[in-house]
Amino acid sequence: MRIRLQFDRIAPGVEIGPHRHGVETVLYVASGELVFEHGEALDRRAVVRAGDVLYEAPAEHHRIRNLGTTDALALLASTDPDPRRIGTMLRRWESDGEPVRRGADAFVAEVGGFRRRRIVGPGDFDSAAFTVTEVEVAPGSVDDWHRHPRAEHAIVVFEGRGLVTVGDETETLEPLKGIRIEDGRPHRVENTGRTTLRYYVCSSPGIDPLSDREMAAAPRRRTDA
Repeated sequence: MRIRLQFDRIAPGVEIGPHRHGVETVLYVASGELVFEHGEALDRRAVVRAGDVLYEAPAEHHRIRNLGTTDALALLASTDPDPRRIGTMLRRWESDGEPVRRGADAFVAEVGGFRRRRIVGPGDFDSAAFTVTEVEVAPGSVDDWHRHPRAEHAIVVFEGRGLVTVGDETETLEPLKGIRIEDGRPHRVENTGRTTLRYYVCSSPGIDPLSDREMAAAPRRRTDA
């Protein structure tokens, strides 16, 4: 599955929709607050706050509204339909529960200066499309070389600075920069700054990044002839 990302700044009073996406989408609120109205009559409602993740089913009629007084920053992730699960495109949200996972309820794992908050886990929303994790990296911390053999990852930085090395290529990490890591590519992240490096990770298919993880040898560096 190929992850597509879109970053929206939604001003107070703005509403988007009503519409349907036709593909599975998750919306992460980076700041502010949004109201999600959904259902054929738009008679169902959920409030999505900073750090929460909203699931938008492919055929769900919905509208997003900013009823607050400050801009809301929303990061949307979607994937191409899986031809093996073509019926997914017709799916609506029929559960009595709200289609939201709260950041405050995230599973937290800490090791080696990395604090990972898994907001959306495998099978959440009865979907196999995504997992969503927030990662905080302490200054000076460096991840081990590793790969995720079964899932593609998309990273978006919210604050701090550092480096990500994928194979033999190194990119600077800075706010609002996005990086795509294809499944199976050896990589590591390091915080080279003086403050916490915080970024979002969306994985697809929806496999726990900590279980879909293998140690890897550092790739050989290219040398100019």
